[in-house]
Amino acid sequence: MGVLDAKPAELEAILSRQAASIDPDLAGPFKILSVAPSGKEAVRCEVTACRLVPVDAGDPAPDDIVVPVPASGWIELRADGTVAVSSVSRPGPEEVREAQVFARDLVAQGAVRGLPGGPGGRPRGRPTHELQTDAQGRRIIRRIGYTIR
Repeated sequence: MGVLDAKPAELEAILSRQAASIDPDLAGPFKILSVAPSGKEAVRCEVTACRLVPVDAGDPAPDDIVVPVPASGWIELRADGTVAVSSVSRPGPEEVREAQVFARDLVAQGAVRGLPGGPGGRPRGRPTHELQTDAQGRRIIRRIGYTIR
């Protein structure tokens, strides 16, 4: 079975493995919205994914941490599963600023497992996010739950 007759879940897995090679700040999870043939030897996938935005050098977050921001676009895969061409949106300046403020606030509240933070360096309640390291070594703040107050 090749890419040309793959199911969306299989295509999502292929794209997740290749995310950083498609674009260094692109990350999963990928969600396939639609798949259409692109010539005889390729498929065009309409996708949603994430762009990784640096949290920035502001306290209290370390410099090498990123936060995912939703993105959408398309990726064309050749029959062998390699990427032929892609176009995935980039966040605008306001989206980047909002993501950075949100992430720094999470860290300051102690809501990110794996990072010190919160009043007096202690977390306030149960963490809603955690610091995960992906296969490329990128340290990403990811949601793991919700707190209802």
